[in-house]
Amino acid sequence: MFTALFVASLLAPTNVPSNVATVEELQADFENAVACEEIDGRRVWKGAIAYYIQSYVYESDVAGQTDAADAVLPEDNTPETVKEFERACAAIDSAQSSR
Repeated sequence: MFTALFVASLLAPTNVPSNVATVEELQADFENAVACEEIDGRRVWKGAIAYYIQSYVYESDVAGQTDAADAVLPEDNTPETVKEFERACAAIDSAQSSR
């Protein structure tokens, strides 16, 4: 379903604190994430660790042939940004809670 996850792995520090998700954990979370409503024409997913938003892809970008997303960690973003993702995923949250 999802074939690629682009996170700042090239810029990530090598000594990651224990409370920070690894690239492997984010990849697994993304592969199990649930689709939400789009934000600004970009696909959005909600995982257990983070939200994910479709990466910007340019016509000449080879990665454009696959699903690519950027992780949006709530603790690394402003409350306004997190609320925008919560609104985009509100429909799936209400559907899951009514089961």
